[in-house]
Amino acid sequence: MNKLKSNHEYPVSIFLSLGIRRTLRRLKTLDLDACILLPSYSKNKIFNPVMRPFSPNKRLYEESKRILGIPLIDPLIKTSPERQAGKSFSERFFHAYSAWEIKEKWKNRCPSRILLLDDVFTTGASVNEASRILKKNGTKSVYVLTYLRVSD
Repeated sequence: MNKLKSNHEYPVSIFLSLGIRRTLRRLKTLDLDACILLPSYSKNKIFNPVMRPFSPNKRLYEESKRILGIPLIDPLIKTSPERQAGKSFSERFFHAYSAWEIKEKWKNRCPSRILLLDDVFTTGASVNEASRILKKNGTKSVYVLTYLRVSD
C-alpha cells in the first residue's frame, strides 16, 4: 500500500476501487449515519497529491459519499505522533489504547451507525480502539472498510 500511495500505480488503484464500489453497494442496506476516516497524526500527508499521488483514505471517502450518500464526520483526534508500523502485535494494542481521543463536541453525541474507513487492516488494534471510543460516546454499531487486510 505504501508503494501505491507514493508512486503512480494507477492501474492498481483502479482495481482496488472497483472492489470497494462493489462492497459499498452491499453496505447500502445497513442504513449508515456517517463515515469516519481513521485519523492520522500528520494530516497534511493524507490529501497531499505531491507526496501521495494516490490517497486510499480520500478515495474510500469519495466512494462512500457517492454510493452511500453519508456525511464524513471527524469526532476522533490522534494524540500520538507514533506510527503503528514496526510495532509487535501486543505493542500495537497498547499503543492504540492511548493514541486517540474523542473531540469535546462529540462526547456522548456520536451517530448510531458509523462506517470507519482505513487503508490497511493489520492487527485491528487501531480500528478496535476507535470503535471502543465511538461506542463509549453513543455509537451502537461500527462497520470497518479497508482496502487491504494483512494476513500472516
